[in-house]
Amino acid sequence: MIKRRIYIVDDNAQVLETAMAIVGAFMPDAALSGFGDPFQALEAIKASPPDLILSDQKMPGMQGSQLLEEARLAAPGTLRVMMSGHVSLDKLTTITSAHQYVAKPFDALQLKKMLERTFAARDRVQDSRLQTVVTSLRSLPSLPQVHHLLLTELENNRGASSVVGQMVAQDAGLSLKVLQLANSPLFGRDYVVSSPSEAVLCLGTCMISAVVLSQSLFKHYHGSTHPEFALERVWSHSWKTAALAQCYCREQGLPRQAQEEVFLAGLLHETGRLILMDNFPAEFQAACDAARQAKSPLGPRLREIFDAAPCDIAAYLLDLWGMPSVAVTAVSLLENPEKEKSKKFTPSSALYIADQIASRDSSPDPFPPEEWNPGFLRSIGCPEDMKSWVRSEVRPK
Repeated sequence: MIKRRIYIVDDNAQVLETAMAIVGAFMPDAALSGFGDPFQALEAIKASPPDLILSDQKMPGMQGSQLLEEARLAAPGTLRVMMSGHVSLDKLTTITSAHQYVAKPFDALQLKKMLERTFAARDRVQDSRLQTVVTSLRSLPSLPQVHHLLLTELENNRGASSVVGQMVAQDAGLSLKVLQLANSPLFGRDYVVSSPSEAVLCLGTCMISAVVLSQSLFKHYHGSTHPEFALERVWSHSWKTAALAQCYCREQGLPRQAQEEVFLAGLLHETGRLILMDNFPAEFQAACDAARQAKSPLGPRLREIFDAAPCDIAAYLLDLWGMPSVAVTAVSLLENPEKEKSKKFTPSSALYIADQIASRDSSPDPFPPEEWNPGFLRSIGCPEDMKSWVRSEVRPK
């Protein structure tokens, strides 16, 4: 078995020693290297890229955010984690360069769980191309007009959180990053922030402004490249799926937390296809052409070309960014909900049903939807007739 190579960077010798001891205790087979100087760490990264780098933020000469961004460019397959006692809201690289954040002083058990989950997420994606692409991402493509409107609103009225929240909700990439940050352990919340509007209230307009600016640094998606997969159409489908999934969980008596997390899953479940479209345009177009010629759903054509389902890629990204495990599981099981092997209605069941309904009423693409699985619904004791699940149109609040 190949050893995990982990670099830990902190200019405080005592903190570095403690972090090395903690990680070494629960990962005894890992090859650990400690660095008190971020410049030495960067040279080591370039010479021998690690599987994961855990870096402090406040260091002399080079901030941890800068080190992680340099690591992203030099070693795009490296997992990047920042440890800090606070988040500097006006530093864009702090937001975009780290996959996850660890608050200092950190809890050993939480750090263990976070590292185990991060490595497990990467290991589930076997294709090295996809693995590197997803690991090197900073954000998703976003709608430029939302950026302009949002920045204007922030400039004119710094306290207009509700209006800002509605603007954020119109942008898939922006919402994903805002939700990631609002659910970060750095903010110390014991509940899930599941809606962009709530995230705006939690983070404040200063953080939101930084996220918007960071999104502007990323290459925007151009709808003309793939006219059959317009981002606005995908976002409308995602909203419908999220709202329906939350409705089904509520009607089936699932806890409030499950309702919030399945909404999050519905909002983000199409990110895998966006990643494929933006990073592998030729292959994605080939899949669209094949689906059009065969008059078939797009999903099977994408699986044939990439040897992975879009939901697998989305789940990897969400897991990598530390999203709630219930949401990640629901997304990962989207094409095969029966793999959960549960005889009860779960958030994964809700997301599957909601996506099926939304695909017929508010499709993300012009291709036929995939087949409905009444046998799965029968196995969990739910109505098999799709019509019984149809609800009046649900719009985002």
